[in-house]
Amino acid sequence: MTKAFLFAHPVKHSLSPVMHNAALQALGINAQYEALDVPPENLKAALEQLRQTDTWGVNLSIPHKQAVLETLDSISTEAKIIGAVNTIVVKNGWLEGHNTDAYGFMRSLEEAGIHVQNTDVVVLGAGGAARAVAYGLKQAGALVTVWNRNFERARVLATELDLDAFLSDDLLENAIHGSVGLVNTTSVGLEQPDLSPIPDELLPMGGENSKPWVCDIVYRPLETRLLRVARKAGIQTVDGLGMLVYQGAKAFELWTGLKPDTNLMRQVAMKELGF
Repeated sequence: MTKAFLFAHPVKHSLSPVMHNAALQALGINAQYEALDVPPENLKAALEQLRQTDTWGVNLSIPHKQAVLETLDSISTEAKIIGAVNTIVVKNGWLEGHNTDAYGFMRSLEEAGIHVQNTDVVVLGAGGAARAVAYGLKQAGALVTVWNRNFERARVLATELDLDAFLSDDLLENAIHGSVGLVNTTSVGLEQPDLSPIPDELLPMGGENSKPWVCDIVYRPLETRLLRVARKAGIQTVDGLGMLVYQGAKAFELWTGLKPDTNLMRQVAMKELGF
């Protein structure tokens, strides 16, 4: 049986297996998607094993999206620019890296009716997901500012993607207040509903005539503390499930050449979350 995998550490929170396996079953494809907990020190060996197995490929999540770059045989132009890979296609032992996160994130904003052209957006984080989010926003014409607890990582990201600015802690409050959009790409809040990447008092945001929005790419819980505070402040919120579904659907298409049922993928993910 052909397989596809998710490599992450930790991996137990992932909804990818239920989404992909439902999509495979609906299309009558005899294949299986499995999530594997792969610590950073085992990533290279796990990838080498793929060359010898009957597999379509792999999704990558924290902490592998940047570390994997040096191990791949080829990388798509977009993934190379972003500097992060979240999907690998395996062809006759050849490992080909792609990034479907940028597409998935922007598709989720589109679904929410959010347009970012010529608007200021602050991105929290500087990892692989932050890179994809910042790239997608910039390509759509947003003015992107990035913040990270590690100032140097924020500077490197902003420089490599030619973003508009990078922030130190003392400038974050003013940047958020002056922005229309805010995106959390950090893992703060993952399975910890009482934690937020920023103090609650930094919201609200946006100018008098703007329509502010906040997105948290964390999807477990579906409404994080950040989104809960934003919603109570009257700000439009976007959870992380849309990005997960659409990046997964794009990866599925890269592996199989077929478009999966994204409504089905969302339904089974919601059921897994208890909705």
